[in-house]
Amino acid sequence: MMDDQNHQDGFARRERRVGRRQEEILQAAASVFAAKGYASATTREIAATADIAEGSIYNYFSSKRDILISIISRFPSPVDRLLSGIERVTDREGFVRLIERAVLAPAPEQPCMRTIIQEAWTDDELFRQYQAGHIEELTSRLARVISRGVKAGWLRSMDPDVTASAVIALLMAFMMHPMRAFPAVETPEARTRRVRSAIDILLYGLMGNQSPGQEKE
Repeated sequence: MMDDQNHQDGFARRERRVGRRQEEILQAAASVFAAKGYASATTREIAATADIAEGSIYNYFSSKRDILISIISRFPSPVDRLLSGIERVTDREGFVRLIERAVLAPAPEQPCMRTIIQEAWTDDELFRQYQAGHIEELTSRLARVISRGVKAGWLRSMDPDVTASAVIALLMAFMMHPMRAFPAVETPEARTRRVRSAIDILLYGLMGNQSPGQEKE
């Protein structure tokens, strides 16, 4: 019995070591992918960032593509972050906090999120396999939240399904643009300003309080 327990303990320790090393490689790869793009990154650069020999990578992952898929599979995307708290939204402030939480990822998660947005949202195969189902689920659940908000009076009357799709499209566009058009390095304050500006547009639109046909001369 003692030998069996020792064997199980040794196996568990090896599994933890493997898990930690995989995590280190994935974090290193996400940093390289975020900085250079998946196509331009090399396993040599990933290994250097993880401080291991290049050949050691293949003890844990079969290829650079396998590393990318593991990042997409293991780390939360903005869609996952929205899904995680959406059923608890009961008022406008909760809605705002949910969106902020979805797009203001903690610093350690940002390279992974950037990689997911850059690759999984632009590669049709990866999108269909790893993101499309999440977005379909999110649209359905967000529509239910919007419907509850309309009935409770903290959202104006609107079509929940159409609005849910529009909200997701706005958030995706908002996150795609800085990931593709701007430098990866950004101050937390600048990120927060961008997010709050997007939420303001989402909640209040572009127009003032005038009704159609009543614009100022």
